[in-house]
Amino acid sequence: MSARWNVKARMTAAMFLALQMVVGPVGAGAGETTGMITEIRGGQGRAEVRRMGSEDWRPVRPLLTLNPGDTVRAGPDASVVILLTGGRGTVTVDTTNSPFVVSAPTAEPSKLGRGWVLLEESFEALLKVSTDSAQVTLGTRGHGGPPVILTPRNGPVLPDPLVFEWAGSRLSRYTIRVVGPSGLVFERKNLAGAKFAYPVDAAPLTPGVRYRLQVISAVRPPETAWFEVVDPARAQAIRQDLAELAAAAGPVVSPDTLVATRVAYLTSQGLVADARLTLMAALANQPDDVTFHVLLGDLYQRLGLSEQAADSFSEARSLGAGRAQR
Repeated sequence: MSARWNVKARMTAAMFLALQMVVGPVGAGAGETTGMITEIRGGQGRAEVRRMGSEDWRPVRPLLTLNPGDTVRAGPDASVVILLTGGRGTVTVDTTNSPFVVSAPTAEPSKLGRGWVLLEESFEALLKVSTDSAQVTLGTRGHGGPPVILTPRNGPVLPDPLVFEWAGSRLSRYTIRVVGPSGLVFERKNLAGAKFAYPVDAAPLTPGVRYRLQVISAVRPPETAWFEVVDPARAQAIRQDLAELAAAAGPVVSPDTLVATRVAYLTSQGLVADARLTLMAALANQPDDVTFHVLLGDLYQRLGLSEQAADSFSEARSLGAGRAQR
């Protein structure tokens, strides 16, 4: 079994600092990481965790790692979803099974099927929150500035569909251009909004070739980012992995946690733009999901968009603080 298939025993110090910045102190437990809190649902009561050997109960946090012997409890109408290692899927902790004591896995990693191996790898990727996250200064981006390309941004992307997205003024009209090594490939003028799908009848883009996306407004310099379309064989392999991950998760992994693992997997493959699109679709249905906002902030950090990252982390902190006051 490759070493990359082994789940890391502890959070890195960088992630610990990042999560302190995003959602407050999470505490550090001794022993091997065997679970992670991936969903927190608010209600009349609170959800709390007690580390093994401690008598103190503390509020749960998104992406909090758990060790054998840690205990999680949930008050009325509150619930917590824990992603467990060792092919055990997720468990929802609420008043029906609270308090819940985390146990060590019994299955050997070498005996897990391919889909479960991918899930374990995604779990490991979830531990790797951007090492720069702790350096973010919380704030909000001003309105009316130049457009900022969000997707795709300086990295590879899956084909079909290829989506361009940028941040800018709602009142502005934009021109987008795709420029290849030989010159202009595609142009669309007078676009309202900030999202555009590359048309299926437009000039096909060659895999592995670096293209430049330009977003142009009437009064601002063009914003430019590069991207490369993944070759068909690799794209098919990635989609197959995602299908196997979903099949392994099946009924034993909650839908929102599956989203988080898909995001982690795509990020581990360098497909940060596709991971972001997956998260944005999930946030459209779950706008108050703290974990999604934390992951989105991390993706923006990876893309070099510190102001957007700060907004996402600030939203996560605000949602977490509101839940803790209930």
